Amino acid sequence: MTDPSAGPPRLDPLPPDEWDDFLARLVDASGGPQRALNIFTTLGRHPELFRRWIAFGGALLAGTLPGRDRELAILRTSVRCGADYEWSHHAGTATALGVADEELEAVRGDLAAHAWSAEDLVLLGAVDELHDTWGLSDASWVAVHERYGDAGSIELVMLVGQYHLVGLALRTLRIQDEDH
Repeated sequence: MTDPSAGPPRLDPLPPDEWDDFLARLVDASGGPQRALNIFTTLGRHPELFRRWIAFGGALLAGTLPGRDRELAILRTSVRCGADYEWSHHAGTATALGVADEELEAVRGDLAAHAWSAEDLVLLGAVDELHDTWGLSDASWVAVHERYGDAGSIELVMLVGQYHLVGLALRTLRIQDEDH
């Protein structure tokens, strides 16, 4: 089977003259038209869904999980989903939040090959288990819940689900990194 994400974009990003007010304000707040993100300008082709998706994603990015943990979960999900675009947009944030270069490399590979803390292994193991089984075993749930409590445990599951959705959209729509 061929890689469905290989090839040119299936939908081109909207040109600036087709942006609605919401997309234009978001692009301005994200660095201006010269730095417009292709994920925004492509998904902006469905304005109502895009607005709701941005609100949900924003709630997760400003949630209760520690920023370092959130970014590790996003990066590991990006790896597992083959969402290189998302990796490129979150690796810098992860670094700024204290993820070391060797940890970034380790997130890309076999988790057992790195000396992760017990807390990081709870997080990254949960991400992998959610990806592999679409759920958490009782033991994994207990470990996650002990670490993050009610709200954080719900948020982690929703975060991984959100970035599975993002990976699916990126790969299926063939959204290209802005450097392409």
